[in-house]
Amino acid sequence: MERLNVLLLALMLVLSCGHPRKGVGDLQQDVYTNPIYPAGSSPRLIRHDGHYYYTQSMNDRVSVWRTDRIGDIATAPEHVVYSPGGTWHISAPQLHRIDGKWYLLFSSDDGSGSDIRHIYVMENGADDPLDGTFAMKGWIETGHVKDIHPTTFTHGGKRYLLWSGTDSVVPGKPTVWNIYISAMRDPWTLEGEAAVISTPQYEWECQWIDEDGTSYPAPSLVNEGPEFLYSRDSTRLLVYYAASETYTSYYCEGLLIASAGADPLDPASWHKKPEPVFSKCERTGVLGPGHLSFFRTGSQLYILYNGKSRFPDMRAVDNRSPRMQEVQWGKDGIPVLGFPVREDSLLLAPCPED
Repeated sequence: MERLNVLLLALMLVLSCGHPRKGVGDLQQDVYTNPIYPAGSSPRLIRHDGHYYYTQSMNDRVSVWRTDRIGDIATAPEHVVYSPGGTWHISAPQLHRIDGKWYLLFSSDDGSGSDIRHIYVMENGADDPLDGTFAMKGWIETGHVKDIHPTTFTHGGKRYLLWSGTDSVVPGKPTVWNIYISAMRDPWTLEGEAAVISTPQYEWECQWIDEDGTSYPAPSLVNEGPEFLYSRDSTRLLVYYAASETYTSYYCEGLLIASAGADPLDPASWHKKPEPVFSKCERTGVLGPGHLSFFRTGSQLYILYNGKSRFPDMRAVDNRSPRMQEVQWGKDGIPVLGFPVREDSLLLAPCPED
């Protein structure tokens, strides 16, 4: 019976289109299934003092889930850390630990009903992000009409902000979302001019009409959800980003690469992969995978992303759900993302090395 269980576990992993880790026969290994939360988008994990802290878009609030097991995220208590009331489109919240404090970055409209979105930053000096209070530091003034999906990283002793923004918001006219980067004076203030390092240019970045004909009244060309990662040998800077409209099955991930010795603020430093690096998998039934983030523990590397199955109304926002899977480093030091795994495949959970 034990041998049969091992074979079944291995078979499920092989059929998932992913990259199962060695040791699938170890029945003591913690496991989980996708989706890791019933519904939502922009999933992100951070580990601190032996706990996982999970965030995702909740539209009218910012919530944090704390758990010791990946498989328990869906049943862990939801802790609402920010709820302005009447403000909507709160999206892609991220927790960052910077200089001994917690910072919460997210995008939201201004509550006026005009859907003018800004990037907001909140600060909490407690050791645990669920203790103390997140105080609003304000919104980051970029000069754009709409800004979404902020993330921050340090390189060469300097802090940077990555985000998606647009000024083309005239009803009935094409909208173009670009990836921006700027240096930061502190975690809530930009320093100097921002630069565009990616704009939709390839066909796979410009899909706004879905398979069933669903679309906005005018073209919407999207680069959004940037995520920073070093190559395995730290010689290159990697920025992953989501491309095409999120309600389509064509939503996918692109990749920008720069030398670690180049100036991140110089658009010429960045080179775009001509093909998507993570996209829908008809065989596993997962469509529109994107807005990924990375999570590492020891030598293991995982991606979190939102995806969906085929629904009659592909534009429905609530058909997205957060997923996670392990990926491997390629010989060139860049992650091989593979394909989104089938829902309900039994997957090996991270092995924390605290």
